[in-house]
Amino acid sequence: MVEAIRYRIREAQASDLKALEWEGEYKHFRRVYQQAMREAERGNRLLLVAEVNEELIGQIFIAFENVWKNRFRGGAAAYLHSFRVKQTFRNQGIGRSLLKRAEVELIAHGYNRAVISVAKENDGALRLYESEGFRIFGEDQGNWSYFDHEGVLQHIHEPAYVLEKQL
Repeated sequence: MVEAIRYRIREAQASDLKALEWEGEYKHFRRVYQQAMREAERGNRLLLVAEVNEELIGQIFIAFENVWKNRFRGGAAAYLHSFRVKQTFRNQGIGRSLLKRAEVELIAHGYNRAVISVAKENDGALRLYESEGFRIFGEDQGNWSYFDHEGVLQHIHEPAYVLEKQL
């Protein structure tokens, strides 16, 4: 019998910024994460992390103010993004727990819908979202840009499905 991994989910802190780069794998998002942390400090985002023995192994960010907030009648929707779990910790319920914690936080902040997008080629994440009650309501061309850790503008093209869940 495999022993369950003991992990905890908590709010990220400014001291976690380097660890969010996952040993350099996501270093190119350094400025994106710094901006997200500044917005979290202002109350416009919430950054959640999962950790094992003080190692960050997963994350999900919540944007409270976003393009979806006025799209739905009867309630605002917040946007979930930057959701990932390290490969060696996948399929152990950590991602599902991060999603559930994000939903609890959304409800506590007065939201009744969550929106998330997933690259069309990411079948595993799509299955997870649908198993948690998210439903595709649109598609996104997936064209976006960001400044990497060296200040170089990066252009991304990643077609995605857009899903929503009523909480």
